[in-house]
Amino acid sequence: MDQITTSELSEVLQNFFLEAAQTNTSLTVIHEGQPLVIISPAKAPKPRPDFGFMQGSGEISGDIVSPVKQP
Repeated sequence: MDQITTSELSEVLQNFFLEAAQTNTSLTVIHEGQPLVIISPAKAPKPRPDFGFMQGSGEISGDIVSPVKQP
């Protein structure tokens, strides 16, 4: 049975994380023949534009040209 100390575990995990990020592939951790954990690289979110990010979210309902009628 292979053994690893908790101080060595952080190094091994860090190497797995770096490998997943560099190769852009997922790693599957197997425990007793069953998949236990999948380590996959995180994807950076797309930056939101400063101008025009709400384009298409509004709606015009009615006439916007003629003046407002007073009751």
